[in-house]
Amino acid sequence: MRKNNGRKRRSLLALFALMLVIAVALSGCSGGNNGNSGANAGSGASEGSAGGDANAATDKETENAEPVKLKLAMWDSKTDLEFWTEKVKAYTAIKPNVTIEVEKVPDNSGQYLKVRLAAGDLPDLFFLKQNHFQIYKDALLPLDELEAAKNNKYPTKIDGKTLGVPLVSFAEFVYYHPSIFEELGLTVPQTMPEFMALMDKIQASGKYTPLSIGGKDNWTFYPLTEFGPHVLSGDTGYLAKIAKDKAPFAAGSTFDTIAKMVKEIADKKYAGPDALSISFDQSTQQFEAKKAAMIALGQWYYASYMEKVKNDEDLAVFPLPFRNTTSEKLTSLTMSDMNVGINKKSESVEEAKAFLDWMFSPDVYQEYITKVQQFSTVNGIESDLPFFNKWTQANPYEPFVYDGTDAGYAKVSSAAQYDPKLAAQEIFAGKGIDKVESDLNNKWAKAVEANP
Repeated sequence: MRKNNGRKRRSLLALFALMLVIAVALSGCSGGNNGNSGANAGSGASEGSAGGDANAATDKETENAEPVKLKLAMWDSKTDLEFWTEKVKAYTAIKPNVTIEVEKVPDNSGQYLKVRLAAGDLPDLFFLKQNHFQIYKDALLPLDELEAAKNNKYPTKIDGKTLGVPLVSFAEFVYYHPSIFEELGLTVPQTMPEFMALMDKIQASGKYTPLSIGGKDNWTFYPLTEFGPHVLSGDTGYLAKIAKDKAPFAAGSTFDTIAKMVKEIADKKYAGPDALSISFDQSTQQFEAKKAAMIALGQWYYASYMEKVKNDEDLAVFPLPFRNTTSEKLTSLTMSDMNVGINKKSESVEEAKAFLDWMFSPDVYQEYITKVQQFSTVNGIESDLPFFNKWTQANPYEPFVYDGTDAGYAKVSSAAQYDPKLAAQEIFAGKGIDKVESDLNNKWAKAVEANP
């Protein structure tokens, strides 16, 4: 009996020892798990802390971002002003600390900005014409590194540097009402003599002004006296050549030919009884109301016409035929325009560069170029131009590419205070062509001598 009790005691001790080992093992496993949980918790706490710090830093960065205000100055082009004034709000939505003020420049001749240049008060970004770059080149920031410049078909380069990127390219046309042509039995003119004869027939009807011109605003003469002599010469280097000629406006010159055409339009009242009392806005209203049969303006006018008339059912275009016979090439001046440059002394140059790239980004630019109905200047983005495609196929021409960046021409024309549009206005006012040309040549000769 005692022997059995001893065996039982030893068995119980062995069982107790086994249970103790298992308990210790389980305790170790539990401790290991707790250790892992502790590590995971520590890791989680670390990640949470890092995430919190990052979010806090981002919020703080946004909160503390310096407010930036950029000025974008552009000409009084209704479609552009309305589009960009509204569109820049989308940029501010992306960058809440940045606001863009769209500023209307009262003229596109460059005089207003010249005053700002002299005062050291140029806007951050501003529109320029090709022939203005020589004046502003020292004030402009090179843009070669920007995507906007790399992707542009016609970047404006001065001394090998890209100083401006054009928003549009366009051709010059004569807009007309097909219904009036049909009513009067008229056909599209193919030469300048035919164009003059066409206006005479319209005048004889007594019902319509042949060619609406807002002569009160002298810039509206640009298709005639600014571009006419250039296109009529057939030489894309025309401006560079006359910069070396002391009498480029003499009798027999292409300027003389256009001046005589302008005088005939004025004398025969083809632009109405008193074109000098008509503003540009009044001239377009006259055409849109079908009181005038034609108006000579660039492709840019189409968007404005559509905004007011709402349809183009009675609208067509043909190139102003700057040629005397059909054996000569029929061309239409084609140019890039609305060049955007950046003031290199802007207090926010980096933000100005970012904004310029945004202006030319695919979605923004596609919306813009569709709105203005002009030719795209950005590689890979095409304009949808059903109206112009239709009528340029019906009345074909070859593009005459305008280059107004010649340094010699810029210096001489500036020194001579040459304004071909003002010359047209003077002819309309009754100043004799000989006197107009003599005055121009005298100033031009002095400018050429002073700028060899």
